[in-house]
Amino acid sequence: MKIYLKWFAIPLLIAVLASALYIVDALIGGLFVDGGSFMWVGFAIWTIFYGASIKDRIKGFIGVIVGFVAALLMMSITNSFDLNLGNISISCLIGVFIVNGLVMMLDKTEKLWLNSITGVFAGIFLTFSGLGTSLAPLSEVSDCFIMLAILAVYTILGLICGFFSIYCTGKIKGALAQKEDAQPKATEEK
Repeated sequence: MKIYLKWFAIPLLIAVLASALYIVDALIGGLFVDGGSFMWVGFAIWTIFYGASIKDRIKGFIGVIVGFVAALLMMSITNSFDLNLGNISISCLIGVFIVNGLVMMLDKTEKLWLNSITGVFAGIFLTFSGLGTSLAPLSEVSDCFIMLAILAVYTILGLICGFFSIYCTGKIKGALAQKEDAQPKATEEK
């Protein structure tokens, strides 16, 4: 029986957590956008912050929100004027340059908890990835708030799944180690 526990307890735990995330998404995804499913945001955050401390998870959540704002700033700069040099959008280049420079300055704001560069860039890429939804191109303020709510809710769900996967995995490994220590060792007879 213990061989089955060693091989299947942790994968079963992860499968249960992933299934729970799916069920929550099925229940709430449509509240944001008709037919919406944003489970991928939760999985992305779960993966990005897998093994992170509680403090780093909180900083990561703040970073995702800051990343959303950074993505909106980048889009605002890009859409403020239309100048191209061949296939290169100069307005986009300026937006990327300014926003990325500002984001990297956040690395020095440790006391404000804004220094999760991973979280900020996750927020930026999740915002741009989410533009494929019916909320694109985020031209309405209400669409921005819906996208922010989606990112916030699913970031929290992903962070919770990641926390429980690490916490429960540790408990399972500890219990299995105790069982192995409790079993009598076979001794060689000479």
